[in-house]
Parts: sequence; C-alpha cells; structure tokens
Amino acid sequence: MKKASQMLYNEIIISCLREAFPVHSKAAILKLWARIQQIAEQRPGLVFSLFVLNFSPIVWQNIHMYRWDQLGVLFVDAVFLLAGVMVFVLIVELLPYVWLRRLLAHTALLVSLLLSLLEWFSIYQYQTLVGAGIVTAVLQTNVHEAGEFLRMYIGVRGVIVFLGIVALSGLLWRFLNRQRLSAPSRHKRSRILPVFLLAGSGAGLCLLHSYHSFIVNDSLDIPVVRMTRSADTAIRNIRAFEKLREEAADDVTITENGSTVPYVVFILGESTNRDRLHLYGYPLENTPNLDELNQKGELAVYRDVISPQSATVAVLRELFTFHDVESDREWYQCNNLIDVMKAAGYRTYWLSNQESSGIWGNVAQLFAQRSDVRQYTQLRESHEDSGRLDEELFPLVEQALQHPAGKNFYVLHLMGGHGLYYMRFPYLFTKFTKDDVPPSQDALTEEKRVEIAQYENAMFYNDFVVSSLMGMFRDKEAIVIYLPDHGETIYDDGSNFSGHVEENPNHQQVEVPLIFWASPSYRQKHPEKWQAICAAVHRPYMTDDMIHTILDILDIRTPEYNAAKSVINPSFDTSRRRMIRGRDYDQVMR
Repeated sequence: MKKASQMLYNEIIISCLREAFPVHSKAAILKLWARIQQIAEQRPGLVFSLFVLNFSPIVWQNIHMYRWDQLGVLFVDAVFLLAGVMVFVLIVELLPYVWLRRLLAHTALLVSLLLSLLEWFSIYQYQTLVGAGIVTAVLQTNVHEAGEFLRMYIGVRGVIVFLGIVALSGLLWRFLNRQRLSAPSRHKRSRILPVFLLAGSGAGLCLLHSYHSFIVNDSLDIPVVRMTRSADTAIRNIRAFEKLREEAADDVTITENGSTVPYVVFILGESTNRDRLHLYGYPLENTPNLDELNQKGELAVYRDVISPQSATVAVLRELFTFHDVESDREWYQCNNLIDVMKAAGYRTYWLSNQESSGIWGNVAQLFAQRSDVRQYTQLRESHEDSGRLDEELFPLVEQALQHPAGKNFYVLHLMGGHGLYYMRFPYLFTKFTKDDVPPSQDALTEEKRVEIAQYENAMFYNDFVVSSLMGMFRDKEAIVIYLPDHGETIYDDGSNFSGHVEENPNHQQVEVPLIFWASPSYRQKHPEKWQAICAAVHRPYMTDDMIHTILDILDIRTPEYNAAKSVINPSFDTSRRRMIRGRDYDQVMR
C-alpha cells in the first residue's frame, strides 16, 4: 500500500513538472525533481540565513507599530517569505555554472546581511527602519559629513561591534552551510518540499485576501524592496527641488499690498528644543540675553508651537511655502515666501552659515537662489561642516545694512544646535559641564552628560547670536522673527538617542521656540500689530502655516492667504488638528 501511494505521488509530481517544463523525457523529469529535492536538503543554511536577515526587520516594524496585536500576519508572512526564499535558492542552484551559482548566492547573502545591519543600526539609533528621509541624507552627504557621522553615532566602539558582528556572522554561516536537512526516512523527506511550497502559496493568497492593508502600507517589505522604494522617493524629492526652480515663481499674484515695514528679519534656527531653553523654563540659565529682553517687554514668546516635520528639508518645504499638511498639491507647486516678498516690493536676502551648494542640491539652496542677494559664510557642499560659527554671519548682515533698499526681507540661516554640538560654540562660551546637567538626566552616563552640556553651551552661544542679530536692527523700524526649523532630542525620556530623524519623531523633535522682537520704532508705528502678536502667544500653532502669519503682519495678501491660518489674526482656527506624519500631536505625541 505504501509503495503504491509513493508511486502515485511520484506520478503527480512528474505530471506537474511536465506542465511546468518543456521536457518530454520521464527520466529527465525525475532527474530534475531529484535535483530539486537534493538542493532543498543540502541548502537549509542558506535558506534560513536569507530568511532571518530579511524577516527580522519586518518583525520589529510590526511589533513596534501594532505591539503584539498582529502576530497572525507575522506568522503568515513568515511562511510566505520562507517559501519565497526557498524558491529563490532552488532557482539559483539549478543554474548550470558553479561560479554563477556561488556568485548569486553569496551576493544575495552579503546584500541581505549589509541591509539588515543597516536596518538594525537605524532601529537602535532612530527607533525606525530606513526610509526616504534617511536615504535622502545619505544621497546628500559627502566624505567629510560621513566621517563626522561615524564619529558622532558610531565611533571606535561601534566599529568594533560591527566587525564583531561580521566575524560572528561568518562563523555562523560556516556552521549553517554544513547543515543538511534530515528526517527519519527519504520517503518522508520527499514530501516536505511540495507541502511546504503549497503552504507558502496559500500564505501568499491569505496575505492578499486578509492582510492587504499591511501590504499597502509597506509594513511587510523586505529590506531590499523597502530601500529601493525609499531611494526612488528620495530621488524624486531631489528632482523636485529643480522643479521648484522652474515653476514656483510663475504665478505669484499680490491682491493687496499695505506693507510699509522697511526691515523684516527671519532668523531661521536649527535643531532647537524649546524645553531646553531657560526662557521656556529649563533650569540652566542658557538664555540670559533673551531673558533680559523678555523682562523688558521687548519679546513675544510663543509657548505652544511645533514644526510640521523633524528634519530640515521636510520642514522648509512647508515653512517657506503655502503647502501644509492639508494640501492636496505637491509642495513645489505652491508659491513660496521669497517670491511673494519680491512681488510685494521687498529686496530679499538669504545670508547663511549652512551649505552653499551640493551635488543633489537642497530646498534651502533653492530658496536662496530665488533671493536677490545670497551670501554664505563659506563655500561648501551640502551638509559639509567645518565648524564655522554663526557669528560669522554678523559681517554679512552689516554689509547688507550698508546699502538697504526701501523695503528689505532677510533670511538668516544659522547652524544653531546642529550636531556635533561641541562645534557650535567657541571656547569662551563653555559655561556648562557634565556636573551641571539637572535632574532627571543627572544620573546618565558621563559621556551622555558631556554631550548634554555641549548642547546647552550651544544654546548659550545661540542666545548670544540671536540677541546680537536683533540688536543690529534696534535703531531701525524692524520686526524680527526667530524660529528654528525643528527641535532636537538629547537622551530624553530614557532614550538612547540624541539628534533628530524624519521617520519617527518624538515630541522633543518638533517642539520649537517662536520669538518675535520688534524695535522701538516698529512698536511705536505699529502698536496694533504688536499688540496682536503679543496677544497670541498661548495659541496652539504649527509652523507649516508661517507664511500666512508673516503676510498678515505685513498686510500683504495673495489668493492663497488664509486668515484662519495666521496665528495673530482674530479669525485664527485654534481647533486645527496638528498632524505630524499621520499622528495627532495634541492627542498622541505631547
């Protein structure tokens, strides 16, 4: 009976192979099937290695997103992926040339290992998988910044750990590569493969039918697919920068222009968390100059402001355009602040301590190119950083003030609190040490407390820079806005991370200071505007609508202007939901 059953089973397999392959010899088909069985028994190490490397980031992502509520989809996806890996290995091992088989197998294994390590580094460092934001940063980097990144986030210890993982992986691979699939009898082993492949096919159908939403939101993508998609998105975004240059200025229309303020200054900060400023209640006195101006009643300090994103490029796309989270158009299809100010009769300046050029370019550079005057403290490629201090902007501002137009709009782009923090302040501004770190972070490791102290010294120096820039306009009719692009997290809430990341921001990375300063002449000539600015300091606000507020302050109107999006306007919509990457800040993040 058993023999008859085995013969029937073989006939079924042979008929299936005849349908799949144009082979007419029964002996050839049996030989092919025997070879497939042999591969499955001899290469379980390769199959298992490829499966683990590709499936482990999927497990982390789904548990991170859904906790332990969606283990069913992980099990089904595991069966499907394992069967898919088996099919891949079978195809590779059936190739006629030994060198080609080895090349493809080792390439697949090496790529999977490198991508998996990259994913786990991103998980450890940023608590997220690699996405378009991280890929964009990689595409925009250069050798200098790559070296700085390695020093800041990896260091010697990280290199040792990486080499250790690679060595351990090599030893594990050698062990697994020697393993063979064993079962009580060849008869039983011959049934495992087709049953397993059928189960994989069923799992694939189950994913399509019952878990299609997981496929649509990319939570089941293996690393190579996810990174390919992310790279495609990043490249399309980079190309969009050029598209902005071609399209953004073509349709600016000014419907009203009551602007008379001769000096409008936008100080664009960098990586500044408002909760780490003494002005906002932080224990360390790192904002003495702004504190003094506030005590004199010269500042309007906004208390509940967030950025729409947690990375510079993503923020600037919305901060300087009419694009916001509710927009149904691409950001580069919306008019931008530089062009609007030019159309309203302002001479526009972009004075920057950040990058002046880059092989891929960036949003800040493109806005700068649209300005009448653009100057940089140094000529360097995107994100290259040699530690030039923000005070080097002072002579550029002084030079611009020597030959003003009737109306002038300045964007002053700082390095602010961008890592590495110790590069953001001179030695004379070393005020805080690791021993000054206040609770609840005073029990952190010495290395982390040193970094926190460096950040606070950068904020101490930033206070000097911002207040000095305000002082340069004291004898003029001027309104100055200080707003960093996004916040920064420095080992907050028990995390092991300092910096910011676009894909998975926490509240520290989006909570920013917004400060208005007005010269005595401005306050005298525009008391109603100053009163409106001061009256709105407690309103909840997200800076993707900043362009509406600036136009409201200056009495400039365009068809895109919306009074409900100007924080100083009586019609301001305080009920607007502040959404960040699909999450409600007020309900989920703060």
